[in-house]
Amino acid sequence: MLDFPELFKFSKLESRSITAENPTGSKGAVKKGKGAPCLNDIRPGEMITLADIKGPGIVRHIWLTFPKRTPENLRSYILRIYWDDSEYPSVVSPIGDFLGLAHGRTGHYSTPYLGVSEGKGFNCFFPMPFLKRCLITFENDTPNVMNQLYYQISYTLGNEITSDMGRFHAHFRRDKPPKGTNFLILETKGSPGVYVGLTIGCLPLNPGRWREGGIRFFIDDKDQATIAGAGWSDWFLSAWGLGIHYSLYAGSTYQVLHPEWGDKYFCSCFRFHVMDPIYFQNYLRVEFQQIGYPTLAGTEGFIERSDDWCSTVYWYQNITGIPLPPIPKREERLAGIEVQEWEEEAIARMRSGEDRHDDPN
Repeated sequence: MLDFPELFKFSKLESRSITAENPTGSKGAVKKGKGAPCLNDIRPGEMITLADIKGPGIVRHIWLTFPKRTPENLRSYILRIYWDDSEYPSVVSPIGDFLGLAHGRTGHYSTPYLGVSEGKGFNCFFPMPFLKRCLITFENDTPNVMNQLYYQISYTLGNEITSDMGRFHAHFRRDKPPKGTNFLILETKGSPGVYVGLTIGCLPLNPGRWREGGIRFFIDDKDQATIAGAGWSDWFLSAWGLGIHYSLYAGSTYQVLHPEWGDKYFCSCFRFHVMDPIYFQNYLRVEFQQIGYPTLAGTEGFIERSDDWCSTVYWYQNITGIPLPPIPKREERLAGIEVQEWEEEAIARMRSGEDRHDDPN
C-alpha cells in the first residue's frame, strides 16, 4: 500500500480535497474569491468532523496547522479516524504524537510518510484505503477555545479496494511500566496486518543510560519473539549514540540533556518500516525492553529500569470489531511535558552537536 503513484499514467480516478472552504470536497463547490480559510472557535471539549467521505477511495494527504503549537495543545488535540462505518476508530492519537512529535515539542523533519515543515506545517502522506466510508474527527480536549484550525484532506475516489488492502491504524500509549516488565507498544489480533512504523519518546526517571533495551516483535506467537533489535540507536538506523537527525525512514527530531544527569536526554524518535515491512497473519505484539546501564563508578552490567514511555504506532489491518485501548486522560498525557527554562539552552547545545555523547546504543 505504500507504493508511489505512477504520475505519468492517466487515470479515471477523481481527485478531491476537503478544506474549511469546501467541507464536503464536492466537485465545483469552491466559490469565487477568498473563502473561509479555517475553522474558528472550537469550544473546549468539542469534537468536530473534518471529513466524512463515501467510498471507495484512498486518503492521500492530511495537512494541519494552528497558531498555538504548545506542548499542551499538541497533546490535547485528538485525531480519530473511522473506516467503513466501524463503531470504533482505527486511529486515536494526540495530533503531535500522530505526526511524529513525542512530548508535544515541535521540530522540523521531512519523510515520504510524515513530516513537520518548519515546526508549524503538519503533514501525513500514509495512503489510507477505504471501501464504504472515511470519517475523520478532531477533538479540542483543552479548557480553552481553539480560535483557528487550518486543514486540508486530499483523497481520490473510484479506487479498486480489494480484500487484501488493510485499513490504516494508529494508536497512542503512555505508560510507566515497573522494573522487570517491557513497555507495550502494540498488541493486536484478529486479522492479517502490516506493521509500518512508530513514533516513540522517553522521559527518564532515574540517572544512568536508559536506552540499552531492544524492540521485540512477537509475530503470531504470544510467547516467543521473532524479531529483536540490538539497541536504541541501531533501531533508528544509526549507531554508537543517537543524535538529532532525520532520513527517509528513521531519525530523532528532538533531544534534550537532563540538567542533573548530563548525557541522559529526553528524546523523540521515528522509524518507518517501508522497505522492510513486518507482516503478521493473526497476532502481533511489539515491546521495548526497559534495560539500562548504570553510571556509578565500579558498577558494571545491564540493569532493569522503570521509565516514562510514550509511543504512537502505525500499521495496516482489517477492521476486527475489537476497540483500541483508551488513550490516557488529559492530565496523564500532559504530565511533565511542558518545556522548562533549562531546556532552551539544552536544545540549542544538542542541535549544535556540542552535547552529543557516543555510546553503543
